[in-house]
Amino acid sequence: MDVLSRGGIFVPQYDLWLDSHHSRPVAFVTHAHADHMKKHGHVYASPATAAMMRARGALRTRFHTLDWGERVAWNGAHVSLYPAGHVLGSSQILVEGRDGERLLYSGDFKLRESRSSETIEVPQADVVVMETTFGRPRYEFPSLENVMEDIRSWCRDAVAQKRTPVLFCYSLGKGQEVLAGLHDCGFPVAVHTAHAKICAVYARHGVSFAPFETFQEGQRLGGVLLCSKQCMRSKWWYELERTHSLQCADVSGWALDGGSRGFALSDHAGYSDLMEYVRLSGAKKVWTTHGFDAEFAADLRALGLEAAPLTQAKKTAGAEQLSLFSGL
Repeated sequence: MDVLSRGGIFVPQYDLWLDSHHSRPVAFVTHAHADHMKKHGHVYASPATAAMMRARGALRTRFHTLDWGERVAWNGAHVSLYPAGHVLGSSQILVEGRDGERLLYSGDFKLRESRSSETIEVPQADVVVMETTFGRPRYEFPSLENVMEDIRSWCRDAVAQKRTPVLFCYSLGKGQEVLAGLHDCGFPVAVHTAHAKICAVYARHGVSFAPFETFQEGQRLGGVLLCSKQCMRSKWWYELERTHSLQCADVSGWALDGGSRGFALSDHAGYSDLMEYVRLSGAKKVWTTHGFDAEFAADLRALGLEAAPLTQAKKTAGAEQLSLFSGL
């Protein structure tokens, strides 16, 4: 089974697009982060991903939602979704070919515990296409509870010093993970409107959060604010800086690299979990994408596996091209 990097993941034998970077008549989407979703005509995704894509503007897309493990026939193959543990509703995609070969696309994933997303379930596969964002040995993440305790302590200290703690975190996934870990924190929590919109989707899918309010421009904060770093370019941010003594920190896996103050909380797998993912899948052939793809592939080859960056994949001759929804 061929698999190609063509502005997303493309399986030519079955005319199957996974996380296409360009709008398509039909595509499978693993999750609703901007670098994985586009406004396709038809989208196959988990119910939570579909809901978040709608919340993020995909209003004209027709969604076909799949339960975990539900198989859908696709041009002679079968396709199914499995939880990826990255953010709520994030999926791995398993393609079972006519000849029984099993191709697993990881999407973005993590194996570590989470308060706000499903636990990952890794199906068996012959070939894996996997993200390797943190594919170097130095990227090993502390436990969620240890990071959250550090965050809670940092916020309490700031509030005690009459400073306003601000945690920069992405509005889909990271913000909800932090918010879910702030139960009984002892200080008020406010979230930016973009975070609040996604929190509402999470809540409808059963995720419980610490009590919070949606930040209103001009309001006086008595506790922590969760927002994205891009908010620093907003007009209201300058007013916030004028009226508050701010203490800011990033919530990001890249905090492991040092630099500015940050907390190493990631919704991606660290190096040892990338290795464990390959082991759990049982795959003997691995294509790597994103981040340190060449370095991680080299480490897998040193262990005796067949591995290379997906950008090096070539299409074999003679593959048929089919098209679903061609008349739409």
